Amino acid sequence: MKRILVAEDDLVISKLYQLHFQRHQFHGSFFTTGDGVIQSTRHERPDLVILDFELPGLSGPEVMRELHQIPGCENLPVIFVTGRATPAVIEDLRKAGAHAVFGKPFSPMQLIQLITQLTATQAE
Repeated sequence: MKRILVAEDDLVISKLYQLHFQRHQFHGSFFTTGDGVIQSTRHERPDLVILDFELPGLSGPEVMRELHQIPGCENLPVIFVTGRATPAVIEDLRKAGAHAVFGKPFSPMQLIQLITQLTATQAE
């Protein structure tokens, strides 16, 4: 079962993730801040991380930088889902190491397809 960590401070969106993860047999751990994602990753490497851009405390990009500094997680797939998905933000996140950026609102099925692709490539 794929282990996915999510940092999202909007409870409605977190519930949406949970619903789709259950349907597709992904194990999701949900946090309202990036600190929880970082601490969890230090204990057990996830298959993928989904981050909101704006989080309480550390921002999504700051969390991604911290994650990629953890030994063994340098290439950990990170997907951003954000209401700030302007072309400039998308380009900056990609350059910083994000695998994908989805704007809000987003298609849950497209997200699930991308998660499946990214986690399948890791297993190879």
